[in-house]
Order: sequence, then structure tokens, then C-alpha cells
Amino acid sequence: MREFSPPVSNELAIDADHEPELSDADILDAMQQLPGYIDIGTEDFRLIYHLAWRHAVERLRQRQAGRDDAA
Repeated sequence: MREFSPPVSNELAIDADHEPELSDADILDAMQQLPGYIDIGTEDFRLIYHLAWRHAVERLRQRQAGRDDAA
């Protein structure tokens, strides 16, 4: 059994080039944990997730670029 090795720095390592793929079961499980009801299908959720992923990756890349410029 292989042990998990955490990243060397205190930050989480993000593989920005490989967006995690969510299964319908992943999405449905997450939606069931929300209080109330959201009228959205798994494909719409997947689109929102993809757009949010791209936005987060760009934000993290800009933050990293700012650190690199400051160094």
C-alpha cells in the first residue's frame, strides 16, 4: 500500500491542467447534502463546475504570478 505524501509547502498542490471529473453519483450526493431544493440537472451542474474550475485555476495562477513577480 502506497502512503500519501503531503505537498512540501503549506499550500495544497493543484493540478490545474487536469480538472477532476465528477460522476453523476458525485453530483447527486453533493446536491442531496444541500438544505432545500435546487432545480438543476447533473449536466447543468457539470457546466457550472467546469466554469468555476476554470475561474479558480486562473485566480490561482494570477496569485502565483504575483508571488513570482515579488520574489
